[in-house]
Amino acid sequence: MPVSDTTLAGSSASRPSFQGIGIARATYWWFLAPATTLAVLLVILPLVALIVMTFLRWNLTESPIPAFAGVDNYLRLFADGAFWASVGRTLVFTAESIILQLALGIAIAVLFNRDWFGMGVIRALFLAPMMVAPIFAGMIWRLLFSDDFGLIRYVILLLGFEQAPLWLGDPNIALQAVIIVNVWQWTAFVVLFILAGLQVISPDLYEAATIDGAGPWTRFWKITIPLLSPIIIAVIIFRAIDAMKVLDIVYVLTAGGPGNSTETVSYRVYQTGITFFELGYASTMALFVLLTVFVMAYLLLLAGRKRS
Repeated sequence: MPVSDTTLAGSSASRPSFQGIGIARATYWWFLAPATTLAVLLVILPLVALIVMTFLRWNLTESPIPAFAGVDNYLRLFADGAFWASVGRTLVFTAESIILQLALGIAIAVLFNRDWFGMGVIRALFLAPMMVAPIFAGMIWRLLFSDDFGLIRYVILLLGFEQAPLWLGDPNIALQAVIIVNVWQWTAFVVLFILAGLQVISPDLYEAATIDGAGPWTRFWKITIPLLSPIIIAVIIFRAIDAMKVLDIVYVLTAGGPGNSTETVSYRVYQTGITFFELGYASTMALFVLLTVFVMAYLLLLAGRKRS
């Protein structure tokens, strides 16, 4: 059957031209260009530079010109007992901080999930520690932990104890003091996420469970925790990443002491690179921390996906 000119014209008009597709693709790439440029400048290039520096022997106290070292920095890293001790302390710090923040954060969020009078103001005030810069938080708590005129020492003696612990001077408890500061500052972060998750859980689920005879603890473990599990996994990832790279609080409170009892891996990288000017070896340690955080985040995401 012959095809009319009108049909041909309509079909050709309905098809996009190659010129139009090219313009659309060009526009698409122009919109992506700023984000791509920033990603290259702020992420890819520094990462490449970090990897390159791990193969250099670059100590500014000896020579301003780097020399190729091959895998010497990696061999030194694996044999560095002080570095691995700092990794162990960082893992302890991370685990204890996350456990305490989760326990306190979930309990406080459940308490705040009420329509009581003034609860909005209380929630806003509770977020105040999270808004304080870690340097200032460390300075405040260093005064509170002071062995001479600290408020905590005064309260402990007022309660009838003969002496107060040397919070920042005792190698056995100094790391716990740093953990207390970290928990104080970032529990509000956990509360914020968990409270948001609690407010989207339907009350009908709790009503149905109550009718079936479920008590408060049963409802909490069988309804609240399973429904909050994606948020809990996300919180653990954020807090684990932040705890693994903690530096500022340690620097202000203890400067890694007494001895090396509070020296985290990030603080050791800082000391090696900024204080001792061993840029090549410090870059190797920093790359190890980066890979450790990446693997940790990936495993947590995988666990959260399986849980979902």
